[in-house]
Amino acid sequence: MPDWEDADIQDPTPVRDRRRIGRESRVFAGNRWAVYSVGQISYTPPEAVRTTVEKLRAGDLVVDPRYNREIRGTWVAEIEGAYNPDQLQVLNVSRRLYRHKVEDGKIVVGDDGQPVEVQVFDGDVAKAQRVEYVVISGQHRLVSTLNEKGPDFLLWCQIFDGITEQVESELYALFDEKVRPHQAYDRHRAHAFGSNPEASGIDQLVGDIGMEVYIGKQPGAKDGVIYSVSTLYSIYRSPRMGPEFLKRLLAIHYGAWGDMHQAYTASMILGTQKLLQRFGWHSQWHDEWLVQALSDPAHNPQTLIMRAKGSAVGVSGTTVAQEVARIEHGWYVAGKKGFNRLPNWNATREMIEEHSRLAERNRLVRRRRTVLDVPEDESENEGDDED
Repeated sequence: MPDWEDADIQDPTPVRDRRRIGRESRVFAGNRWAVYSVGQISYTPPEAVRTTVEKLRAGDLVVDPRYNREIRGTWVAEIEGAYNPDQLQVLNVSRRLYRHKVEDGKIVVGDDGQPVEVQVFDGDVAKAQRVEYVVISGQHRLVSTLNEKGPDFLLWCQIFDGITEQVESELYALFDEKVRPHQAYDRHRAHAFGSNPEASGIDQLVGDIGMEVYIGKQPGAKDGVIYSVSTLYSIYRSPRMGPEFLKRLLAIHYGAWGDMHQAYTASMILGTQKLLQRFGWHSQWHDEWLVQALSDPAHNPQTLIMRAKGSAVGVSGTTVAQEVARIEHGWYVAGKKGFNRLPNWNATREMIEEHSRLAERNRLVRRRRTVLDVPEDESENEGDDED
């Protein structure tokens, strides 16, 4: 009888060797977070499982869809867009071993005439008829690697030997459940330390106006510090906006409110962003006019954000940032007449473009009259003497 015939092929670890771990989950109940128990999770304790870190060929790795989530193309595309093998970290992989089933010293043959396979858990790779490397965590990194580098690329993997498929599924849930993503300021601090071009560029723009980016070390809110780090990155990275747009926006805020930290919250920055995107390209738009309007003591950041929050609560389908933009627009146009007065906030893009075109034509006509030194009244009544 082969020496591996008695290998446990049903339950790799007796119940007494399993570790029981209590689990708590949070569910949203009304307006409170309630805590409830979802039972006990069994998993094979570390002393009963062998783990190694090895390099495996990407083409040899597979995914078990029975417990793993579906591949999401957008996640794969995001990894591929800035593919860097050093960022892949270690994939968690289960090594499943299969041998021919043996009864009475003979290999059992199935109805198809092929030997019947059973999974074994003794970790003896050399005696296995077939080996499967199943990715527990890291399937999107695997697919991205296959697309970018091909099946022969070697990936670092932490390999678990001697675990059942059920334990794999529990580990999959636990791996993802315990992930704690970095805060935006944590990432910025690390990127800035590593001289990342984006982080350095943002630090430069913010520093040029006399401010600094929050890096998670200052206790409490402090003037001179911008805490909405993710908002800075979203504007800086946007193809429609970018570094120059961010520089322009920050200059407006600093010109109006100085280094007051309340002026640089996400809603305040996004509000001015929306205003600039909607009207900032108009032929008669002037950044300094907005600075002047916002500099009014009655238009301080605290008043603006309170009004915006009140309007956002009372108006369906609007955000605080949208209300900030609408209020700033009202302050900008207050007291202005003729073509210097921007169209109403609810004007369509076509209406704003037409107004901008007419305003520019009017400006050029006025400029021409000034150059020719022809009094406006004379030019308008030209030919009256002939009547």
